[in-house]
Amino acid sequence: MAEQIITHTSKKCPYCSEHLSLDATVCSSCKKRIGEVESHGMAKKTVDWWAYTVAILSCIVLAVYIWWAFFKDK
Repeated sequence: MAEQIITHTSKKCPYCSEHLSLDATVCSSCKKRIGEVESHGMAKKTVDWWAYTVAILSCIVLAVYIWWAFFKDK
């Protein structure tokens, strides 16, 4: 059996389900970044590396503060 090739004319935002053009990188409705279209017509969710970096740095700063405030030898 031959495989069927699926071609999409639009993609759907994974956050708000808005229909978008295939070349869109930002949703016009919810303003979130989106990726390429997947096989089922939904756009891929992109990873917000900046948010992960800020969260990790915040946890490190909190750990250092807790060490300094409560566990540092006086």
